[in-house]
Order: sequence, then C-alpha cells, then structure tokens
Amino acid sequence: MLTRSGFLALAAFVLVAAAPSAGLDWAFPGAGPSGAAVSAARVYRLPGAAKGISQAAIDDMDHAPDWYADEHPPAPRVVVDHVGGACGYCHLVNGAGRSENAQLRGLPVDYIEEQVHAFASGARRSARHAYPTAYMAAAARTIGAADLRAAARYFSALEPVRHARVIEAATIPRAVPMDFVYTFDTSAREPLGHRIIEGPVDAERHRLRDPHEQTVAWVPIGSIARGGALANRGTARFPACAGCHTRHFIGIGGASPTYIVRQLQEFRARTRNDPGAGPMQTVAARLRDAEIIDLAAYIGSRPAWTRAEMAASMAKP
Repeated sequence: MLTRSGFLALAAFVLVAAAPSAGLDWAFPGAGPSGAAVSAARVYRLPGAAKGISQAAIDDMDHAPDWYADEHPPAPRVVVDHVGGACGYCHLVNGAGRSENAQLRGLPVDYIEEQVHAFASGARRSARHAYPTAYMAAAARTIGAADLRAAARYFSALEPVRHARVIEAATIPRAVPMDFVYTFDTSAREPLGHRIIEGPVDAERHRLRDPHEQTVAWVPIGSIARGGALANRGTARFPACAGCHTRHFIGIGGASPTYIVRQLQEFRARTRNDPGAGPMQTVAARLRDAEIIDLAAYIGSRPAWTRAEMAASMAKP
C-alpha cells in the first residue's frame, strides 16, 4: 500500500518556490516542508459530508476519499479502490482534478486511455523532476484494460468545471509550496513578478482532498488580455489556439493555469510525445515564457467547455 506520507517523503527533496525571475520553475512546486505529525486514528469531517474519514484513510493512495458520494454517479471500483493508486485519489472521485494534475471530466474516452498508455510507456513525462507525473506513470502501469475503460467512460460522462478563480495582481500573499501546489501566508506579501502562483484558499481542506476546495491563481496584471489576443488571433510565429480548440477552447478552457503552463513547457521540451503531440510541440517551440504565462492566464480564466461542445467539435470533418 502506498501512502501519502510515504509519497511525500520520497519527494521531500524537491526544490521549493523559485524566485520570480527563474524561468518557469515556479510552475513545478515541490512537496514543501513536512507538517506536524497527525494521529492515523484522527477522524475529520467536512461541511455537509455524510461521514467522517480518518487520517489513515486520507493517507492511503490506493483508496480515494469520497466525501460527497451523492454528488456524482456511482464510480467504478478502480476510481475509488485500486492497488497501485486509485484514480480518484489524485484526480478526485468527481474527476475535477487539482492544480497538480489534470481534470478528467468530459474528456473523450479514447483520449483518456491514450494518455494513460503514454504515461505507462514513458512517452509522456515531466519537463522537471515532478513527482505527480512520476506517480501517474507508476499507477498507469498497474491498471488493466477493462479497469481503464471503465474509469475513462465514467470520467468522460461528467460535465467539465472551471478549476480556479484567476486574479491579476502585482503582489500576492507569501507563497509556500505544499504538496506540489502553493499555500498562502496572508500575514506577509511578495511580488508576483513573471509567474502564476496557484493554490487552495484553505490549505487544510486541500490536504483532506476536499472536492469543494476553492482554488485561486494569481496572474500578472494585463496577462489575461494579452493571452486573449494570442489565443484568439495568434501571431506571425504561431497560430491562434482557437484554430484547433475552437472559440470554446475545448479541452483546455477553464483548466488550471499552472497545469497549462506545465503542459506547454512539456510540449516545448518534447517530453510529451503522446499520440497527437506533434502539432502542439511545433507551436510550443515558438512560444516565449511570457507568452506561455499570458496564454495560461487567459485560458484558465475562461468558462469551462461543455461535453456538447466537445462532441460537436469531434463531429466536424
């Protein structure tokens, strides 16, 4: 059984927050400092949840905490209970994902299966030493074809949601890495610089894997408008994102801004070699860091695309 504490111990040496001028390293926050030890027997409760969940259960990555089982259809067993990593532990049982990973809701079944195979084969890797990606690769190698198809069908049938509240700012609360996202110390402030800093409003609810968690993404002033121009019109160096993703930004609209940054960096670094990655590798190779930031800010601020929009785009010749 792989526990959350064991996973974080493995990742403890990952570097913490990069300085504002350190390229895109800030999009790959580490595990952060170790918190105070908590009794495995301690039971937590969240507002409106029908049951409490123990610290031991929250730490067990083979079993996903399902705080609000009445808010989603019955999940396949692999989503909530799977030796080698339950899908819903990282991506949440409702498939909404978190800042350190992808939302799965509404994605096509074949695409989900394709990406899992790419992680398992090593075709899809991180551009940094990112342990969420390494764990995904390990988990992908443990899932059978029938379980993968069941999980993909389940997540694909759910309507996408917007991930974060995107706020432009010059200064932000002091950001501290925690579990591969950032937590915020509101008693101090720091310059945002040329970064996107994203994390939960309530760090404890994030730690408990609360699907109702509220996330904020701080982005540079003016980045949303600049990103909108790039995404909708492109430049002489690269085409508009809307050309392929449509004006609804299907597959990416409303996604975690820092997740978008990491994916563009990984296409640019050619560590994403999954099927269909070629066109994005070509585009990303022409993007400057500042353009990646602006695009991520704009796309993350967009409404989530819908399953109907996805189906319509796939029906086009």
